[in-house]
Amino acid sequence: MIFVRTLLVFLFIASLFLPAANAQQPRPYSGSGVMIIRPLSQVLPADPAAITFYRDPGVERIAERAAGEIPLLSSILKTPANEYPVAVMGKKGNWMRIAYDDAGREGWVEMARWWEYTTWEDFLKGRSARLLPGLKKVAYALRLGPSETSALVSPLSGQENLRLVEIRGDWTLAITDTGLSGWLTWRDGEGRFQILLQ
Repeated sequence: MIFVRTLLVFLFIASLFLPAANAQQPRPYSGSGVMIIRPLSQVLPADPAAITFYRDPGVERIAERAAGEIPLLSSILKTPANEYPVAVMGKKGNWMRIAYDDAGREGWVEMARWWEYTTWEDFLKGRSARLLPGLKKVAYALRLGPSETSALVSPLSGQENLRLVEIRGDWTLAITDTGLSGWLTWRDGEGRFQILLQ
């Protein structure tokens, strides 16, 4: 009996410190756009060389990471295996501010000429998407205009495929597979994604 009780106490304490098997990762931040980090040669694809992060553009190195070690948008955006999509939080000329670890610490990276940066307004237009599961109820609403106070066109289940037609800030004009059109938020007020790009 003492053994069973001790085992139960041990399992309870261990469950407090181990991540749950079905715990969802937090939704990634969107920033102002996406940068696709890719190798110099598509003929000989390999991980790009280590990326150097600076406190300010070109001033004071603070970290060095391989492209596969930095927080990627792979859970939101599907790209080929040798491409690494990252959210850009700031831009100064050819320098991009991106997160270099899971704690959200950011640094400046000089963009290589074979990498690609696109604002979300340009990147999202014309893409197919779905709403992520587990969002607040207000996110699953198609509205007449890009505002939470606009009239409701239709509630969405989250299973609908959407075509993103226009982007205005946090809002997108979307058309469902059934032909309904209206506005919904593609990211929340904190800048976290609410859509999965297909």
